[in-house]
Amino acid sequence: MAQMHPRPLPMGVQTDPRRGAERKVYEALDRTLDDRFSVFYGVAWLGRPRHGSPRDGETDFVLAHPEHGVLAMEVKGGRVGRDGQTGEWISVDRNGIPHAIDDPFAQVRAAKFALLEKIKEQPAWGQRWVEIAHAVAFPDCAAPTVPLTPDAPPEIVVSAADLDRLGQRVLDIYGFWRGRQEPRASLGADGVNMLTRLLARSFSLPSPLGYELVETDRQILRLTEEQFSLLDFLSRQRRVVISGGAGTGKSMLALEKAKRLAREGFTVLLSCFNRPLADYLRRSAGDIERLHVLNFHRLCYDVAREARIPLADPTDRELEAEYFEKTMPDALLAALDRVSRRYDAIIVDEAQDFFEAWWDPLQLCLSDTGEGVLYAFYDDNQRLYRRVSTFPRGLAEFPLTQNLRNTVRIHEVASRFYRGEKLACPGPEGRPVEIIPVVSVAAIDREVGHILHRLIREERIAPEAIAVLTGSSLDRSRLGRQRKIGAFSVTDDQDAEPGKVLLQTIHRFKGLERPVVVLTALEGLQGDEAVAVLYVGSSRARVYLIIVATTDTLTRLDLAAPSQKGH
Repeated sequence: MAQMHPRPLPMGVQTDPRRGAERKVYEALDRTLDDRFSVFYGVAWLGRPRHGSPRDGETDFVLAHPEHGVLAMEVKGGRVGRDGQTGEWISVDRNGIPHAIDDPFAQVRAAKFALLEKIKEQPAWGQRWVEIAHAVAFPDCAAPTVPLTPDAPPEIVVSAADLDRLGQRVLDIYGFWRGRQEPRASLGADGVNMLTRLLARSFSLPSPLGYELVETDRQILRLTEEQFSLLDFLSRQRRVVISGGAGTGKSMLALEKAKRLAREGFTVLLSCFNRPLADYLRRSAGDIERLHVLNFHRLCYDVAREARIPLADPTDRELEAEYFEKTMPDALLAALDRVSRRYDAIIVDEAQDFFEAWWDPLQLCLSDTGEGVLYAFYDDNQRLYRRVSTFPRGLAEFPLTQNLRNTVRIHEVASRFYRGEKLACPGPEGRPVEIIPVVSVAAIDREVGHILHRLIREERIAPEAIAVLTGSSLDRSRLGRQRKIGAFSVTDDQDAEPGKVLLQTIHRFKGLERPVVVLTALEGLQGDEAVAVLYVGSSRARVYLIIVATTDTLTRLDLAAPSQKGH
């Protein structure tokens, strides 16, 4: 049996009647090829030629063998024919309905050369020779005996009669393309491995926690079939807006796509509004050449500075809101006329926080403003900053519908405050959310101190796995005016002060997460702001969520737990 990617076929392909021909070929390849073959189904890629815009490529199957090389194969189902006068190709389905189709031989030939370019772009490939061939499969048709067109000899056509001996037909096709010549160089096992990393790369994010909660949080956060579909979708699209609620993996997908594009030779900007989120994404990305991770205002500041346009540092918290909203984007726009800094691809996370007017200067940062890659990931429910969430025109849409961050118990609470499309949560059940009422605001500090003692001393949870998040600013919060909660030191910057509990506002923690979250200082929240803040705050916890507030506040926010005893 061949090494099939993917295995098994996604359920969406197995149940789609339009993919019947592809399923036949997939099963025949799996059945008749030996295990030295690697077969990639439904692959797509985005190439970056030395000159011109990015070039798309896709084909139904790519086969790789360490000795025979690479074979691209296009599949067309139904009764296939061609009008000799017009040159139009058609496929007649089993109901007798004709459908216009693209010329399969032109398709696979273009895909072959696009794939060849893509392979040569890989730094690990170097100057090695690539043996690459192409073929077309008509699994519902009889075998042709004469050339169908000048570029379609029967030697490169797979028919219905070939399916039971497809392994031999594949070898015959390789032999046809090679002719009497010996291979110039074999692909080798390392070449097959490189192609696998290119066309079927998988990734997972381990999420460990300590002691009692480890059984829940140590599960691997692996991309679901839905998210693999998104990465496949993004390989075929240049300009996309991706929506999804908290926990659907938007930041993870944005980061992974940015890393992949950078490794493929693109110069990439990964941006967002929130500086702590940008810091997290930058740390997570590591040192990858051509990948730049900057929040929007740091981008404005850096480009303006490069153009010698004076701007105040965006980390200055004394600056007025208008400075961030208008002055800095205007400076970016002016600076772009003076500097050459441009990106092949721009990916924006938490895009709902961007003002509409920011998109024009951002798009002008693309080296190709018309065809450059632009992806925007957003959560329409998270409008904490009351931005105008209008995106550039011409962006294809893709929704994410599964919450992969939270346990089911946390998801149930966060969903009370979610106003978007309903999300499914396939995660573990998890601990119940703990809701702790206190008699007064003054009692909150003492209660949070007790909670930290229980979590760290008794449950043996590492301090850096815990975030205490407040609904009000740290300056106005009693908790924020001290460097300790109970016996435990806190910090608003765990990078600078590792080993301490994080104390941060919910607003500043947007897009981030911790295994354990304590929500508090919720007394000032009202109306729509309360709904938005509670949605964001509660969904930051992966495994364990604790909410501390006065009894009146919990009742007003519809968080009261009648069975729980006040403190």
